[in-house]
Amino acid sequence: MSAQRKKTDPLTRRRPRQVRAHETVAVILEAAWRQLQQQGLAGFNTNRIAERAGVSIGTLYGYFPNKQSILVALARRLLQADRQAVADALEAGAAQDADPVRAIVRVLFQRHRQDAGLRRTLLSAYIGAGLAGDDADQVRAQVGHIVSHPRGPLAGRSLTDAQLFVISRAVLGIARALTEDAGALPASDQALEDEAVRLVHAYLAVAAGGGSPAASASSVANTASSAVRMAGWP
Repeated sequence: MSAQRKKTDPLTRRRPRQVRAHETVAVILEAAWRQLQQQGLAGFNTNRIAERAGVSIGTLYGYFPNKQSILVALARRLLQADRQAVADALEAGAAQDADPVRAIVRVLFQRHRQDAGLRRTLLSAYIGAGLAGDDADQVRAQVGHIVSHPRGPLAGRSLTDAQLFVISRAVLGIARALTEDAGALPASDQALEDEAVRLVHAYLAVAAGGGSPAASASSVANTASSAVRMAGWP
């Protein structure tokens, strides 16, 4: 972690080292999640969180200096859970000999649709705390895991850094759009998943030199056009 990131990281209190301390922090964060989920930011304060967690306010402040630091910790936990969900989906898909592209797209879309308001709140606090670099690190780590998976969508393919950046951020961008403004896209979950999967496969065919570039490029263009129409854009 860079000096700059240390400076902007609001989690400045002591870190848990013993098992019991980790358990206490987990209880506090679970209570905070439930509090935010049920009452939103208006009802989100350290006294209520401590009461719900069954700890003293002093114990809470021993780990978190303020409610913003709790929001950031929750955001980190959410992003880590995203990474684990993608990893689990890849493993499950490999075991079932399923399409790894669909496995990744499905789990990302499902997670970004679920608790969208809560996710918006947490990621806003996360980026607002100056942790955009940490978010980028999380994305790179997730992409790295996908790239290195022996039965992942890129197994046996060789993409340039630019190509990998484009396709990974395209899928993640759609997922995050579901969080930001899910109501703007009047499409069923299945239709959106199908279009995204088709887009990825078409792009990979072109990027890796497989199939007919002209036909694959046409497929990409048609998919993009379809997505635009679903979004209600001219």
